[in-house]
Amino acid sequence: MRRGMGDRRLRPRFDVVGQLAGTLDASISMGLRDVGRFGAQVESAVQLVAGSVHRAIFSCDGIEAAVQVCVRHVKPIFSSSGEQRFLIGVEFISPSPAVSEMIERWMAEHGAEGTYLAGEAN
Repeated sequence: MRRGMGDRRLRPRFDVVGQLAGTLDASISMGLRDVGRFGAQVESAVQLVAGSVHRAIFSCDGIEAAVQVCVRHVKPIFSSSGEQRFLIGVEFISPSPAVSEMIERWMAEHGAEGTYLAGEAN
């Protein structure tokens, strides 16, 4: 086997035919646009697929709380600099008491008819 200059493999790789069990964990930060008891809207540079399920972590005042979310809708937008971004609506799937408490606190502090609007919060 002849190796190219950038190829540092000691052994040949093999093509996978069919499905191979495994996971890939990737983490990106997304801006929270608004949040309510049942879901949220986030802004992202990465497009997610409607119907896909993800693990999200909310972080506020040094407290982190994880929740599983299902992507319900994705809308492409453009920033003022012309960069393509995405508004993503997610639904919370069985939020933990910690997540529910965090959302209730946000809504009590910044509530605008039951929704925390990130653009309006100080």
